[in-house]
Amino acid sequence: MTPAMRDFALREIGCICCLQRGIRSECEKHHLLSTGRHGNGRRLGERHTVGLCSYHHQGAKSVGTAAAEQMREQYGPSYADEAQAFREEFGDDEALLEIQDRAIAAWADSTIGGVR
Repeated sequence: MTPAMRDFALREIGCICCLQRGIRSECEKHHLLSTGRHGNGRRLGERHTVGLCSYHHQGAKSVGTAAAEQMREQYGPSYADEAQAFREEFGDDEALLEIQDRAIAAWADSTIGGVR
């Protein structure tokens, strides 16, 4: 699958964390890093990306502090604000990539006849 097709699939599928909670939401691309840690390391490339909504990706910065508290109750922890709690609830980078890749495979099978 080309990087452009992967980006399209991410947008079509939505946030993989919201999906785990039964919620459909738009997403932005999050690049996984060589360290597996938030905020440091180098990007692993376009094949190592997952879809996260703005809240799960950027936390309070994207919605404001008051809204972030309410969002936390409904959507769980954000990666930016609570990386450890986020990993405990939704998985580490390897698990997130596996979830995303399975979702992309299912999406490809159902929409473009399995072209990957």
